[in-house]
Amino acid sequence: MQEINYEDIVSQLKKELNTDIAIANRYGIVLASNINVFPKGKIIPNKILELISEKERKSIAEELGLEDINSFTFESQEHNYLFTFSKELILISKVNLDVNLAKFMPSIRVFTQKLSENYHKSELKDFSLFDFSKDIEKIEATLAQEAINQDKYEIIKDLIKYISG
Repeated sequence: MQEINYEDIVSQLKKELNTDIAIANRYGIVLASNINVFPKGKIIPNKILELISEKERKSIAEELGLEDINSFTFESQEHNYLFTFSKELILISKVNLDVNLAKFMPSIRVFTQKLSENYHKSELKDFSLFDFSKDIEKIEATLAQEAINQDKYEIIKDLIKYISG
């Protein structure tokens, strides 16, 4: 199993597409980036994450009578920010305003799907087994001690009730 080097992918896309790119997982954690607004290791800002969340995209798609929404574009004064989604990844492209998005979006969508397939293949398949028996023994010993202590306190409570009554 090999791990995907997202930094290399981002720098290759920068060369090929002449645009800044960020790659985030479906939880919004940026895996690699050359967009200063979305630095590596940080989380996509909460307001943006809420807007582009799968739940929100499905809700908007239903309202529009669509099956799914694959991309969102936010236009700022200087750039377009294109968010393209797959099941596992979010690809963020910082595109100049003069770029024809109709030509740009299909290729970036296909790339995102391919990258997502590789992401899924790179997930951990083998898990090491952990022996919980020692922890369970400690918990059982603690519970047994608590039961003994509880009984001690019951005697004291009964004595106090007897004396005060």
